[in-house]
Amino acid sequence: MTRRLLPLLLVSAVLVVAGCGSKSSTSSSGSSAAGTSTKVHFAKTKFAIHAGLAFGTFHHFIYEPFKAGDFSHPFTHKFTILKAVAAGLFVEHEVKLALADAQGSKLLSHVVAPLTAVGAGLALIRSSIKSGHPNAQAISSANSSVSAAESNSSSAGQPIQETVGSP
Repeated sequence: MTRRLLPLLLVSAVLVVAGCGSKSSTSSSGSSAAGTSTKVHFAKTKFAIHAGLAFGTFHHFIYEPFKAGDFSHPFTHKFTILKAVAAGLFVEHEVKLALADAQGSKLLSHVVAPLTAVGAGLALIRSSIKSGHPNAQAISSANSSVSAAESNSSSAGQPIQETVGSP
């Protein structure tokens, strides 16, 4: 099982070390005010990478096990719950990076609302899975927001390819 998680951990470590976070320029006053757009270099490309990792990880480690009923038996599926909680942290991080990239691109402005909804629900999803009683409404809502973000991104000309680390 650790061999399956190793590529995911390596990819996340490389992204963190490489500094794939969004770089933004400040406005002429020296600070970035709410409502002003900031310049993000390679925003569409970075958005596609971060969103693909976030959405693929969400579906693979949280949504699909939930739909399969893998969270309903916490004593027999402790490792599944552990992977889902860790994946939730990773997804939350990648969604924050994708959101910053989307906010820096006029073309991806329609993706900001669904990404914000996904990010807002992840803490609730993680805590409910950790407690052994996954919040079905929060997981379904997050899945709907992921679908909306993917659809809006595709219509803006930037399709998202979901990615999960492979063994």
